[in-house]
Amino acid sequence: MKHYTLDEIKEKLQQNELPFSGMTELGSARFVFSEPAGYAGTAIHSGGRIRDNLKDKLQVSPEDRFREEDPGTERFIEELPIQIVALDSRFEYDVNRAEEKAIPVTPEMAWGLTVWNSPLTAEEIAISLAKYREFHQLMDLVSAYLVQQAGGKNGRGRAFIFDLHSYCYQREQRELWYENPKPVINLGTEAINEVVFRDLIDDFLQKLKVIRAEGRVITVAENEVFKGGYLARRLSALHHDTLAVFAIEFKKIFIDEWSGEFNLPVFEELLEQFGSAVADFMKDNL
Repeated sequence: MKHYTLDEIKEKLQQNELPFSGMTELGSARFVFSEPAGYAGTAIHSGGRIRDNLKDKLQVSPEDRFREEDPGTERFIEELPIQIVALDSRFEYDVNRAEEKAIPVTPEMAWGLTVWNSPLTAEEIAISLAKYREFHQLMDLVSAYLVQQAGGKNGRGRAFIFDLHSYCYQREQRELWYENPKPVINLGTEAINEVVFRDLIDDFLQKLKVIRAEGRVITVAENEVFKGGYLARRLSALHHDTLAVFAIEFKKIFIDEWSGEFNLPVFEELLEQFGSAVADFMKDNL
């Protein structure tokens, strides 16, 4: 996969040299720009990679890492015209937290898990933070491009990022997903400008409520489990009147949290229906 500097990505977008895809220079993310569009998808916790020179210091188990990462979420955005997928594990650095909290150096920063068996050096931290900054600089480019495209195409200037995540619901005990009261889909909207986007938030919620799993009606909530993380807050602050970052959390009903085994029939039906919901939403709001 070809590596691009941020300047090269910016120039190709400005010159409208699409399609192109690749990886950032430092490897913090892979991306796809298949066609000009005012909307994109991100999967910022789907990656599980740890740098080789950090693996000897890694104490958290592969099983615990897998549970707290968001494997498979990149699949939910694979049909979108613009896709950004973070490649490194959130246990190395978490791009959905402010920089000073991005590297989990204490158990309190990692769901009670001890991540490192010895302190990271200043150089090791600096390398991780360089990748962290590269990712956010990429998202700055992407968000500005989306806003420009949305304004140019329909004059509304309303752009969208579908920010995909998943969350654990069986920490206390194993139980059937439909017997657990937490929502199957939670839409985090706290950072979104309600004056501009409230009607669009409601529209997207209604489209999500059509989704079914194993023949059952799913529960959809707004800001009940999560309200959106640092990425949503940061980009919404940059483009408060023109960009909505929908922070979407799927309950992990499509994966066994303990074994890591995917329930492929459920996963595939969620992928298909979520894709349809996004396509219908964009068709109505372009």
